Amino acid sequence: MNSTEATRHLLPPSSKWLLSINTLFAGASALSNTFLNVYLWKFLQDVEQIATYNFCIFFFTAIGYATAGWIAKKSDRLYTLRASVAILALFYILMISLGAKAVNMYALLGALQGVGTGFFWLSYNVLVFEVTEPETRDAYNGANGFLFAIATMAAPLLAGRILSTLPQRGYTIIFAVSGALFLTAVLFTWRLRRNASPPSYDLYSGFSPKEHRNLWRKMLSMSFSMGFREGTLAFLPFLLVFLVTQNELTASRYLLFTAGGSLVAYYIVKRFLTNSRRMFFVTTAAIMLGLSVVLLLFEVNKFSLFVFGIANSLFTPLLVIPYSCLTYDVMGKLPEAAHRKVEYIVIRETVVNSGRCLSILAMIMLQELVSATLALQLTFLMVGLSPLVALFFFRRTETSFQTRFSSPLRGSG
Repeated sequence: MNSTEATRHLLPPSSKWLLSINTLFAGASALSNTFLNVYLWKFLQDVEQIATYNFCIFFFTAIGYATAGWIAKKSDRLYTLRASVAILALFYILMISLGAKAVNMYALLGALQGVGTGFFWLSYNVLVFEVTEPETRDAYNGANGFLFAIATMAAPLLAGRILSTLPQRGYTIIFAVSGALFLTAVLFTWRLRRNASPPSYDLYSGFSPKEHRNLWRKMLSMSFSMGFREGTLAFLPFLLVFLVTQNELTASRYLLFTAGGSLVAYYIVKRFLTNSRRMFFVTTAAIMLGLSVVLLLFEVNKFSLFVFGIANSLFTPLLVIPYSCLTYDVMGKLPEAAHRKVEYIVIRETVVNSGRCLSILAMIMLQELVSATLALQLTFLMVGLSPLVALFFFRRTETSFQTRFSSPLRGSG
């Protein structure tokens, strides 16, 4: 067993608790959020309004990150993690209590969900930075993705079954179960140690560090392109599957197939990804993700959506995990990394969510300027090109990083 393989078995207990927390969060999110856009569609019947709802989520996720960062620096990142559950619990309480009236408040609900999501992911990303090292980062992210795929495979299938069996009360049951899973996740946070940071909160330093500024800007450029790709993908393909099939159980089967593809991909990442293979993984993923939209450029139907969904699920992890690992490696070399990790994460995620928001705005503008069919084709064309842009910036960042900080891990895999 070489040194890289050995590190896969050396994840500390804190990282295993963190894996459990994120798996519960993933299950709760997949159970409810997946069909939330369908739920809203039944009342709104307007893609632009659904897009606006998702825009609000991403916009306020960035605000949630910045606010949670300030709180985390003044107190502790575990408090913002627990606060995220309280905010998301309020979101689900409103969804359950308001029922059909909730659609009249979709922008406010999107804002509430965004803030809660930002609080959660700020805390989670800070904790990942703390509990992993360059030697264990690939292994941790591979294991996390594998568990995430299992949760996102089981949850939508369960949701689809509930909705097909209990169409009247199904959404209420789903939102209630999601709330329970979030509560369990927050109880697990008591197994993690408190670790207060210096109270000063300097976002300018997070955006423009004194050293390695150009390297960090390259990393942020890739983050923006990754976010641009994710914006419309967060809701559009699944919503289109439902609109084409008009069946929630069929739509849940689409999610089962795509989650199964992710499960295979994350197993490959967990088993084979090393520092020296990151470039190969990202290059392969970017090319295949670019090709995955070809059928959708000709016709959006059940077959083309399923082909795209499966290809997307198989190759997205091969792009996302190396990107995530490289991001933390770069952050670890920035000035005062231990004290400024919150600021670096807030800035990165603000850039990611800016890309997501711009992607949705572009889709809304296309809907206004051209026919619906052409707007969809151009939207998917942008989705197909964005991984190639991400590949360009990944290569620049990776090359610059290796030039400045030659790592003995290179070549170990």
